Amino acid sequence: MLKVNMSFEADSGGITKLSFQNEAWGEKDIYNCIKDMQLLNEKGNVTVNKDSGWVIIEHPKEVRLLDFEYTLKQDRKGLSSKTRYRPIINETYFHIFSHNMFMLPSYLGPNPDDVLNIELRWEDFPDDYVIHNSFGSQKKYQLIENIEKEEFHTAIFVGGDFRTFKNNVKNNEVILATRGKWVSYADKDISNLLKTTIEAQRDFWQDHTQKYFTVTMLPFFQERGSGFGGTGLTNSFATTVSNNKNTSIDQMVYLFNHELMHNWIGNTIQNENEEEQYWFSEGFTEYYTFKNIATHKINNLDANYFVDEVNRTIRDLFTSPVASSPNSEITYDNYWSDRHYGKLPYYRGAVYAFILDLKIQKDSNGKHSLDNIMQDIFKSSIDQNQKVNSAFFRKVVNKYLKEDISSFHKTHIIDGELIELDKMFNQFGLEYIPDTDVFDLGFKENSETYKVLAVDSTSNAYKAGLREGDQIVWRSIYYGRVDKQVDLNIIRNKDEKIDISYLPVKRALIPQLKRGIHNRDRLFNPNDDDKVHFLE
Repeated sequence: MLKVNMSFEADSGGITKLSFQNEAWGEKDIYNCIKDMQLLNEKGNVTVNKDSGWVIIEHPKEVRLLDFEYTLKQDRKGLSSKTRYRPIINETYFHIFSHNMFMLPSYLGPNPDDVLNIELRWEDFPDDYVIHNSFGSQKKYQLIENIEKEEFHTAIFVGGDFRTFKNNVKNNEVILATRGKWVSYADKDISNLLKTTIEAQRDFWQDHTQKYFTVTMLPFFQERGSGFGGTGLTNSFATTVSNNKNTSIDQMVYLFNHELMHNWIGNTIQNENEEEQYWFSEGFTEYYTFKNIATHKINNLDANYFVDEVNRTIRDLFTSPVASSPNSEITYDNYWSDRHYGKLPYYRGAVYAFILDLKIQKDSNGKHSLDNIMQDIFKSSIDQNQKVNSAFFRKVVNKYLKEDISSFHKTHIIDGELIELDKMFNQFGLEYIPDTDVFDLGFKENSETYKVLAVDSTSNAYKAGLREGDQIVWRSIYYGRVDKQVDLNIIRNKDEKIDISYLPVKRALIPQLKRGIHNRDRLFNPNDDDKVHFLE
């Protein structure tokens, strides 16, 4: 467990409220991690209102300072892709996001422009215990000045048997903090990948202003397949990665590039009405992940990688059961609870960004691209504190197009109608094939009980023997991969155990870009430093 002792000004009215989110990032009942709350320096009452997120302290009105203490304890077993957003605390290390770790008095930061001064002391840890977070490494005393409440609350704090590796990028410090013995790659490979990624992205944004940046990389056990995830944070991003032979360095290339891109898209460039603009903050981040990797040939991934990732995203979008859902259906609840809605803005936004990039390049005869849009939005975010919404986005884009984008934007982003990609590819002179193999799981299940609700009788799942009513006990699924076998262990009729395996694939009329020199010359101009150009 971790003990947190707070000292802060008391409210003169005799009631001081502390905020602590019981629900955050799709996790619920985070209050289960808090134990032994008590007021130390005065007599008073402490009550909790979980629904409102308040800890209420009643105390004498004349008290100026309060000393308050509580303990944090991990409430779920182990670390996995399902528990990574909850506090992880054991004898060896801890890994906690700020909003899960620190309560804050309600009078702090009620206005967006308010800033805080926070003093942190790390006491009673062993000498060899690493202390590392979004604000510094190996500092047992930290004074964090002039920080916004949200910036402090979106930070990562880790400690224990971590290893840290420093790089210098144009006189700015970049640190990787990791632990465990990695199976598929060496620490130096990951550290070098991080440095290369940060250099490339900061050059794109023309932004080398961050003096300190940290990345945490935490391994978790997964017997089969691979899994990884991350989240962009203040001065940092945090990742959790399955540690086995199935997790490749190319997956880390994607993960690092996607999460680092959030340092600008989602952090500096913020959404107005968060979920409403996920098509931008997640979709455009996804697109620029592919584009940045291919442009700079990170880990030798080039134009073919770009084509492959665009094709995969197209397949994922067109085969999604919610592919044509209007943007208004992407809400906080279903984004975090339903993987189809959770992935929809990634796919939809990335495909939209690709087509928009093509349109801008064609209308400007190669003088402009989507890059200009992104840099204009970035400048507005800094200079005017402008947040992204559809109206502002259309206004910026229209400066670079011959025709108003409003109708196209409404149809394909707001209303969710799929883009006729074959017509678009013909318009931009790209070679493609009209159909392809697509991922088809072949069944639907209850997300809580894992009971099979329906099986498509034309699917490979049905042919392999899966039936409605089967209870899934164990699974190995590579979502989106048609070349990786699905393995299921199911129980039928309460006691019959059956192993089922099949390739999750079917043929579908979904256009796919061809690899090769023709499309490469339209997507990448080899005579200009292999930059992405989309020239006709």
